[in-house]
Amino acid sequence: MDRRSVLAFLILAPAAVLATAWADLPPYLLQILALACTYAVPAIGLNLLLGYGGLVSLGHAAFVGLGGYALGLLTVEAGWSFWAALPLAPLVAGVAGALLGAVTLRLRSHFFMIATLAFGLVLHAVLNNWEGLTRGPVGLPGIPRPEALALFGLEIGFRRLPDFAAFAVGCTALAYGFSALVVRSDFGRMLEAIRQDEILAAAKGVDVARGKIVTFALAAAIAGFGGALKVSFLRVAAPASFEYAEGINLVLIVVLGGAGRLAGPLIGALLFVALPEALRVAAEWRLVFFGLALVILMRAAPDGVAGLIARGWAALRRRRAPA
Repeated sequence: MDRRSVLAFLILAPAAVLATAWADLPPYLLQILALACTYAVPAIGLNLLLGYGGLVSLGHAAFVGLGGYALGLLTVEAGWSFWAALPLAPLVAGVAGALLGAVTLRLRSHFFMIATLAFGLVLHAVLNNWEGLTRGPVGLPGIPRPEALALFGLEIGFRRLPDFAAFAVGCTALAYGFSALVVRSDFGRMLEAIRQDEILAAAKGVDVARGKIVTFALAAAIAGFGGALKVSFLRVAAPASFEYAEGINLVLIVVLGGAGRLAGPLIGALLFVALPEALRVAAEWRLVFFGLALVILMRAAPDGVAGLIARGWAALRRRRAPA
Protein backbone atom coordinates (compact mmCIF):
# COMPACT_ATOMS: atom_id res chain seq x y z
CA MET A 1 0.00 0.00 0.00
CA ASP A 2 1.21 3.53 -0.72
CA ARG A 3 1.61 6.09 2.05
CA ARG A 4 -1.65 7.88 1.29
CA SER A 5 -3.63 4.64 1.47
CA VAL A 6 -1.98 3.63 4.75
CA LEU A 7 -2.61 7.06 6.26
CA ALA A 8 -6.25 7.04 5.14
CA PHE A 9 -6.76 3.57 6.62
CA LEU A 10 -5.12 4.49 9.93
CA ILE A 11 -7.46 7.49 10.22
CA LEU A 12 -10.71 6.03 8.88
CA ALA A 13 -10.61 2.63 10.62
CA PRO A 14 -10.43 3.99 14.22
CA ALA A 15 -12.93 6.71 13.25
CA ALA A 16 -15.42 4.06 12.10
CA VAL A 17 -14.97 2.09 15.33
CA LEU A 18 -15.43 5.16 17.53
CA ALA A 19 -18.41 6.37 15.50
CA THR A 20 -20.11 2.99 15.93
CA ALA A 21 -19.49 2.96 19.69
CA TRP A 22 -20.59 6.56 20.30
CA ALA A 23 -23.40 6.94 17.76
CA ASP A 24 -26.82 6.61 19.32
CA LEU A 25 -28.06 4.02 16.82
CA PRO A 26 -31.16 1.90 17.49
CA PRO A 27 -30.40 -1.69 18.63
CA TYR A 28 -32.00 -3.00 15.44
CA LEU A 29 -29.48 -1.17 13.24
CA LEU A 30 -26.61 -2.22 15.47
CA GLN A 31 -27.70 -5.86 15.09
CA ILE A 32 -27.74 -5.49 11.30
CA LEU A 33 -24.31 -3.83 11.31
CA ALA A 34 -22.76 -6.53 13.51
CA LEU A 35 -24.35 -9.31 11.44
CA ALA A 36 -23.08 -7.72 8.21
CA CYS A 37 -19.57 -7.70 9.70
CA THR A 38 -19.78 -11.43 10.44
CA TYR A 39 -20.38 -11.98 6.72
CA ALA A 40 -17.94 -9.33 5.49
CA VAL A 41 -14.86 -10.81 7.19
CA PRO A 42 -15.12 -14.31 5.59
CA ALA A 43 -16.06 -12.67 2.29
CA ILE A 44 -12.84 -10.63 2.43
CA GLY A 45 -10.93 -13.90 2.64
CA LEU A 46 -12.93 -15.45 -0.20
CA ASN A 47 -12.24 -12.37 -2.32
CA LEU A 48 -8.54 -13.20 -2.20
CA LEU A 49 -9.35 -16.58 -3.74
CA LEU A 50 -12.15 -15.63 -6.11
CA GLY A 51 -11.40 -12.04 -7.03
CA TYR A 52 -7.61 -12.05 -7.09
CA GLY A 53 -6.77 -15.73 -7.50
CA GLY A 54 -9.58 -16.72 -9.86
CA LEU A 55 -10.45 -19.76 -7.69
CA VAL A 56 -14.12 -20.40 -6.91
CA SER A 57 -14.49 -22.12 -3.54
CA LEU A 58 -18.02 -23.25 -2.65
CA GLY A 59 -17.01 -24.65 0.73
CA HIS A 60 -15.61 -21.50 2.30
CA ALA A 61 -18.18 -21.67 5.11
CA ALA A 62 -16.34 -24.76 6.38
CA PHE A 63 -13.38 -22.61 7.39
CA VAL A 64 -15.74 -20.18 9.08
CA GLY A 65 -17.07 -23.14 11.04
CA LEU A 66 -13.58 -24.35 11.96
CA GLY A 67 -12.69 -20.95 13.39
CA GLY A 68 -16.00 -20.66 15.20
CA TYR A 69 -15.81 -24.11 16.77
CA ALA A 70 -12.16 -23.62 17.70
CA LEU A 71 -13.12 -20.54 19.69
CA GLY A 72 -16.21 -22.25 21.12
CA LEU A 73 -14.41 -25.38 22.28
CA LEU A 74 -11.55 -23.42 23.86
CA THR A 75 -13.80 -20.97 25.70
CA VAL A 76 -16.74 -23.22 26.65
CA GLU A 77 -15.06 -26.59 27.15
CA ALA A 78 -11.47 -25.67 28.06
CA GLY A 79 -12.30 -22.48 29.96
CA TRP A 80 -9.94 -20.21 28.03
CA SER A 81 -10.55 -16.48 27.85
CA PHE A 82 -11.85 -15.02 24.60
CA TRP A 83 -8.61 -13.16 23.87
CA ALA A 84 -6.46 -16.24 24.46
CA ALA A 85 -8.61 -18.38 22.17
CA LEU A 86 -9.07 -15.80 19.40
CA PRO A 87 -5.63 -16.20 17.70
CA LEU A 88 -6.13 -19.97 17.43
CA ALA A 89 -9.32 -19.62 15.38
CA PRO A 90 -7.58 -18.28 12.22
CA LEU A 91 -4.61 -20.57 12.89
CA VAL A 92 -6.75 -23.74 12.85
CA ALA A 93 -8.65 -22.62 9.76
CA GLY A 94 -5.46 -21.53 7.99
CA VAL A 95 -3.73 -24.88 8.55
CA ALA A 96 -6.83 -26.68 7.28
CA GLY A 97 -6.89 -24.40 4.25
CA ALA A 98 -3.24 -25.13 3.46
CA LEU A 99 -3.81 -28.88 3.71
CA LEU A 100 -6.96 -28.79 1.59
CA GLY A 101 -5.29 -26.51 -0.94
CA ALA A 102 -2.33 -28.85 -1.31
CA VAL A 103 -4.77 -31.60 -2.32
CA THR A 104 -7.47 -29.79 -4.31
CA LEU A 105 -5.54 -27.06 -6.14
CA ARG A 106 -4.24 -29.64 -8.58
CA LEU A 107 -7.80 -29.85 -9.91
CA ARG A 108 -9.16 -27.55 -12.59
CA SER A 109 -12.29 -25.38 -12.93
CA HIS A 110 -15.48 -27.17 -11.86
CA PHE A 111 -13.57 -30.12 -10.37
CA PHE A 112 -11.98 -27.73 -7.85
CA MET A 113 -15.40 -26.23 -7.07
CA ILE A 114 -16.88 -29.69 -6.47
CA ALA A 115 -13.97 -30.67 -4.23
CA THR A 116 -14.38 -27.57 -2.03
CA LEU A 117 -18.14 -28.12 -1.88
CA ALA A 118 -17.56 -31.73 -0.82
CA PHE A 119 -15.22 -30.55 1.96
CA GLY A 120 -17.91 -28.21 3.23
CA LEU A 121 -20.50 -30.99 3.22
CA VAL A 122 -18.18 -33.40 5.03
CA LEU A 123 -17.27 -30.88 7.71
CA HIS A 124 -20.93 -29.99 8.27
CA ALA A 125 -21.71 -33.70 8.70
CA VAL A 126 -18.87 -34.02 11.22
CA LEU A 127 -20.07 -31.02 13.22
CA ASN A 128 -23.62 -32.34 13.15
CA ASN A 129 -22.83 -35.91 14.21
CA TRP A 130 -19.73 -35.85 16.43
CA GLU A 131 -21.74 -35.24 19.57
CA GLY A 132 -18.88 -36.10 21.90
CA LEU A 133 -16.92 -33.08 20.68
CA THR A 134 -19.37 -30.64 19.07
CA ARG A 135 -22.58 -31.62 20.94
CA GLY A 136 -24.22 -32.36 17.61
CA PRO A 137 -27.10 -30.23 16.27
CA VAL A 138 -27.44 -28.41 19.60
CA GLY A 139 -23.97 -26.93 19.22
CA LEU A 140 -21.98 -25.07 21.85
CA PRO A 141 -24.14 -22.46 23.61
CA GLY A 142 -22.82 -19.88 26.01
CA ILE A 143 -19.87 -18.64 23.97
CA PRO A 144 -18.69 -15.46 25.70
CA ARG A 145 -18.33 -11.99 24.32
CA PRO A 146 -14.82 -10.49 24.56
CA GLU A 147 -13.70 -9.65 28.09
CA ALA A 148 -13.09 -6.01 28.99
CA LEU A 149 -9.69 -4.55 28.18
CA ALA A 150 -7.75 -2.02 30.24
CA LEU A 151 -5.89 0.43 27.98
CA PHE A 152 -4.17 3.61 29.18
CA GLY A 153 -6.11 3.51 32.44
CA LEU A 154 -9.48 3.09 30.68
CA GLU A 155 -11.57 -0.07 30.80
CA ILE A 156 -13.13 -0.94 27.45
CA GLY A 157 -15.99 -3.44 27.64
CA PHE A 158 -17.72 -5.36 24.88
CA ARG A 159 -20.84 -6.69 26.61
CA ARG A 160 -23.16 -3.92 25.44
CA LEU A 161 -24.43 -4.12 21.88
CA PRO A 162 -22.97 -0.75 20.75
CA ASP A 163 -19.55 -1.77 22.07
CA PHE A 164 -19.69 -5.20 20.44
CA ALA A 165 -20.82 -3.65 17.14
CA ALA A 166 -17.78 -1.36 17.35
CA PHE A 167 -15.62 -4.44 18.02
CA ALA A 168 -17.14 -6.13 14.93
CA VAL A 169 -16.37 -3.04 12.82
CA GLY A 170 -12.80 -3.09 14.14
CA CYS A 171 -12.40 -6.78 13.23
CA THR A 172 -13.71 -6.03 9.73
CA ALA A 173 -11.27 -3.12 9.37
CA LEU A 174 -8.43 -5.37 10.52
CA ALA A 175 -9.33 -8.05 7.94
CA TYR A 176 -9.68 -5.37 5.25
CA GLY A 177 -6.30 -3.86 6.07
CA PHE A 178 -4.60 -7.26 6.01
CA SER A 179 -6.22 -8.06 2.66
CA ALA A 180 -5.09 -4.72 1.24
CA LEU A 181 -1.51 -5.38 2.36
CA VAL A 182 -1.58 -8.79 0.65
CA VAL A 183 -3.08 -7.46 -2.58
CA ARG A 184 -0.72 -4.48 -2.85
CA SER A 185 2.40 -6.51 -2.02
CA ASP A 186 4.71 -8.39 -4.38
CA PHE A 187 2.78 -11.54 -3.48
CA GLY A 188 -0.43 -9.86 -4.61
CA ARG A 189 1.10 -8.96 -7.95
CA MET A 190 2.30 -12.55 -8.30
CA LEU A 191 -1.23 -13.73 -7.56
CA GLU A 192 -2.62 -11.41 -10.22
CA ALA A 193 -0.12 -12.83 -12.74
CA ILE A 194 -1.24 -16.38 -11.88
CA ARG A 195 -4.89 -15.42 -12.35
CA GLN A 196 -4.28 -13.82 -15.74
CA ASP A 197 -2.10 -16.55 -17.25
CA GLU A 198 -0.93 -19.42 -15.09
CA ILE A 199 1.30 -20.96 -17.77
CA LEU A 200 3.04 -17.68 -18.56
CA ALA A 201 3.56 -16.98 -14.85
CA ALA A 202 5.18 -20.39 -14.40
CA ALA A 203 7.40 -19.73 -17.42
CA LYS A 204 8.55 -16.48 -15.79
CA GLY A 205 9.69 -18.41 -12.71
CA VAL A 206 6.62 -18.00 -10.47
CA ASP A 207 5.98 -20.93 -8.12
CA VAL A 208 2.30 -21.30 -9.06
CA ALA A 209 1.51 -24.21 -6.72
CA ARG A 210 3.05 -22.50 -3.69
CA GLY A 211 1.30 -19.22 -4.49
CA LYS A 212 -2.11 -20.89 -4.69
CA ILE A 213 -1.62 -22.83 -1.45
CA VAL A 214 -0.53 -19.72 0.45
CA THR A 215 -3.54 -17.83 -0.91
CA PHE A 216 -5.86 -20.65 0.12
CA ALA A 217 -4.36 -20.67 3.62
CA LEU A 218 -4.66 -16.88 3.99
CA ALA A 219 -8.26 -16.91 2.77
CA ALA A 220 -9.12 -19.74 5.17
CA ALA A 221 -7.41 -17.97 8.09
CA ILE A 222 -9.44 -14.79 7.48
CA ALA A 223 -12.58 -16.94 7.29
CA GLY A 224 -11.67 -18.59 10.61
CA PHE A 225 -11.25 -15.14 12.15
CA GLY A 226 -14.72 -14.28 10.86
CA GLY A 227 -16.06 -17.51 12.34
CA ALA A 228 -14.79 -16.53 15.79
CA LEU A 229 -16.53 -13.17 15.40
CA LYS A 230 -19.75 -14.86 14.26
CA VAL A 231 -20.08 -17.32 17.15
CA SER A 232 -19.27 -14.56 19.63
CA PHE A 233 -22.05 -12.46 18.12
CA LEU A 234 -24.57 -15.34 18.08
CA ARG A 235 -23.34 -16.67 21.46
CA VAL A 236 -23.53 -20.21 20.06
CA ALA A 237 -21.61 -22.39 17.56
CA ALA A 238 -24.11 -24.65 15.78
CA PRO A 239 -23.78 -26.66 12.54
CA ALA A 240 -26.73 -24.82 11.00
CA SER A 241 -24.65 -21.63 10.90
CA PHE A 242 -22.00 -23.24 8.69
CA GLU A 243 -23.94 -25.36 6.22
CA TYR A 244 -23.09 -25.43 2.52
CA ALA A 245 -25.69 -22.76 1.69
CA GLU A 246 -23.61 -20.28 3.69
CA GLY A 247 -20.70 -20.98 1.34
CA ILE A 248 -22.92 -20.12 -1.63
CA ASN A 249 -23.99 -16.94 0.17
CA LEU A 250 -20.36 -15.89 0.58
CA VAL A 251 -19.75 -16.32 -3.16
CA LEU A 252 -22.88 -14.25 -3.81
CA ILE A 253 -21.63 -11.51 -1.48
CA VAL A 254 -18.25 -11.30 -3.24
CA VAL A 255 -19.76 -11.28 -6.73
CA LEU A 256 -22.51 -8.82 -5.78
CA GLY A 257 -20.11 -6.40 -4.11
CA GLY A 258 -17.43 -6.73 -6.78
CA ALA A 259 -14.93 -9.57 -7.04
CA GLY A 260 -11.35 -8.36 -7.27
CA ARG A 261 -12.09 -5.07 -5.52
CA LEU A 262 -11.08 -4.48 -1.91
CA ALA A 263 -14.35 -2.77 -0.99
CA GLY A 264 -16.47 -5.37 -2.78
CA PRO A 265 -17.02 -7.75 0.17
CA LEU A 266 -17.94 -4.84 2.46
CA ILE A 267 -20.59 -3.53 0.08
CA GLY A 268 -21.85 -7.02 -0.77
CA ALA A 269 -22.21 -8.05 2.89
CA LEU A 270 -24.10 -4.88 3.78
CA LEU A 271 -26.49 -5.33 0.86
CA PHE A 272 -26.91 -9.06 1.54
CA VAL A 273 -27.96 -8.41 5.15
CA ALA A 274 -29.79 -5.10 4.78
CA LEU A 275 -31.88 -5.81 1.68
CA PRO A 276 -33.91 -8.72 3.15
CA GLU A 277 -34.48 -6.68 6.31
CA ALA A 278 -35.72 -3.70 4.29
CA LEU A 279 -38.11 -6.02 2.42
CA ARG A 280 -39.66 -7.54 5.55
CA VAL A 281 -42.74 -5.40 4.93
CA ALA A 282 -43.52 -7.71 2.01
CA ALA A 283 -43.87 -10.75 4.35
CA GLU A 284 -43.93 -13.96 2.29
CA TRP A 285 -42.94 -12.11 -0.91
CA ARG A 286 -39.77 -10.83 0.72
CA LEU A 287 -37.42 -13.45 -0.74
CA VAL A 288 -38.97 -13.08 -4.20
CA PHE A 289 -38.35 -9.35 -4.19
CA PHE A 290 -34.86 -9.95 -2.81
CA GLY A 291 -34.06 -12.29 -5.70
CA LEU A 292 -35.40 -9.79 -8.24
CA ALA A 293 -33.35 -7.02 -6.66
CA LEU A 294 -30.20 -9.15 -6.94
CA VAL A 295 -30.91 -9.92 -10.61
CA ILE A 296 -31.41 -6.21 -11.37
CA LEU A 297 -28.23 -5.28 -9.51
CA MET A 298 -26.18 -7.87 -11.37
CA ARG A 299 -27.62 -6.78 -14.71
CA ALA A 300 -26.83 -3.14 -13.97
CA ALA A 301 -23.43 -3.93 -12.47
CA PRO A 302 -21.91 -7.14 -13.90
CA ASP A 303 -18.62 -6.32 -12.17
CA GLY A 304 -20.36 -5.69 -8.85
CA VAL A 305 -21.64 -2.64 -7.06
CA ALA A 306 -18.09 -1.52 -6.29
CA GLY A 307 -17.33 -1.60 -10.01
CA LEU A 308 -20.47 0.41 -10.74
CA ILE A 309 -19.44 3.03 -8.17
CA ALA A 310 -15.91 3.17 -9.63
CA ARG A 311 -17.26 3.67 -13.16
CA GLY A 312 -19.61 6.40 -11.98
CA TRP A 313 -16.82 8.19 -10.13
CA ALA A 314 -14.53 7.98 -13.17
CA ALA A 315 -17.27 9.38 -15.42
CA LEU A 316 -17.86 12.25 -12.97
CA ARG A 317 -14.16 13.10 -12.90
CA ARG A 318 -14.04 13.11 -16.71
CA ARG A 319 -16.96 15.49 -16.86
CA ARG A 320 -15.32 17.85 -14.37
CA ALA A 321 -11.94 17.72 -16.08
CA PRO A 322 -11.13 20.78 -18.26
CA ALA A 323 -11.27 20.25 -21.99
